[in-house]
Amino acid sequence: MKTTASEQAGIYDLRTNWPPYTYRDYPEIKPETYNAFLDFLDTENTSKRLMELQPWVSICDSRCSFCYFPTTATSKARIEPYLAVLKKELDMYAKTRYLQTSVFDEIVLGGGTPSVLTAEQMIDLIEYCKARFNITDEYFIKVTGSSKSFDRHKIVKLAEYGTFQMDMGAQTFDNKLRKDFCLPDPAEQVEESIKLARKLGMCVCADILYNLPGQTMDSWVDTLNKCIELDIEVDVYALEVVSDTILDTQIKAGKMPPPGDVEHETQMYLTAYKMLTDAGYKAVGHDRFSREPWHFKESCLNGWPFAAQLTTGAGCFMGYFETFSYSNIEDINQYMDTVNAGRLPINKISESTPEEMMKKVMTRLYLRLPVDKIEFKERFEKTPEEVFGPQLNRLVEKGLLTIDDKEIKITKLGDIWKGNIAWEFAENPRAKNMLK
Repeated sequence: MKTTASEQAGIYDLRTNWPPYTYRDYPEIKPETYNAFLDFLDTENTSKRLMELQPWVSICDSRCSFCYFPTTATSKARIEPYLAVLKKELDMYAKTRYLQTSVFDEIVLGGGTPSVLTAEQMIDLIEYCKARFNITDEYFIKVTGSSKSFDRHKIVKLAEYGTFQMDMGAQTFDNKLRKDFCLPDPAEQVEESIKLARKLGMCVCADILYNLPGQTMDSWVDTLNKCIELDIEVDVYALEVVSDTILDTQIKAGKMPPPGDVEHETQMYLTAYKMLTDAGYKAVGHDRFSREPWHFKESCLNGWPFAAQLTTGAGCFMGYFETFSYSNIEDINQYMDTVNAGRLPINKISESTPEEMMKKVMTRLYLRLPVDKIEFKERFEKTPEEVFGPQLNRLVEKGLLTIDDKEIKITKLGDIWKGNIAWEFAENPRAKNMLK
């Protein structure tokens, strides 16, 4: 991607990397919304779209300083009782008509660090899902973890079981930065785990962060080169300093410098884009660069926002069923108590109106997906131009979107600002995100 400073100037003051219509925007659960969700689950799934099943294990050995995920320390978690309750929640959904008429093609162990489980526990949980839900003949298993707990035995067992992908929170291969941000293991150990998984035939996808405080461009380039060398897929995330994280406290106390400014962050992203695409990667989803064909066909990506994704476990926040989106209770003990009492452990839930669904459709642009104008008109009896004319005109004029008779797409320049673009169509756009 080649863009000059003059091309970028005058578009946005800040890059926004988090889109609208996520768990951060969901309202607290109300009885009427909860009951409406239960009524919905009693209906048949007529979407005919394949789904992703995500049991979350929101438990970690340690906490990285930038992490804002709702997790519980391994030392404080009762793992076996938690897994028993997680299975109870899965059962609650499995008994509903909607899930009984749904089909899944991916099972993803997500959350905090599922690799803190034994290999046998991970495989047992996957088997439990397979026994209770409709799974396609060709399906994919993904397991998230850290090289600290992804030991050789676990990696070998998961590969033998048929796990397709190991998701690794690598973040950086710079050992000084790893120490600064409380990453639990040295870069050499991360590399060793990745090499073993690749040798055994598994796809590996690593999260890597840019614009970390103190991160130089040379350090960032070294991390990108290492990812290319290891032949792994990468999710490239700009650091977000969330309030009340360890890092936020350190920055406010003057113990850690703040991240770089928007120009520095943008140049880091452009560097990643060029290096990875030159190496044969393609941009897919919100932040992924991949050479794996499956990543471009995944139902969980391409079905948004009309499909569904069953997410379970303490603190999960990526669940949605068509017009309903939800997140679960974060506190692991409260989560377990709620499930044991026979209630779905939802703490926030949103039901979208048709007008809100139109806005959600436009967030496909954030996912680097086209907006199908014909499907939009069939669903809403209006064209995107009729609903969002002023926004679309501005974005096209700035060179961020292209529009033809069939589709709306982001441009290469728009890829830099895809988070900001998504907010242009939101109910209450953030003022700082609006086009100049």
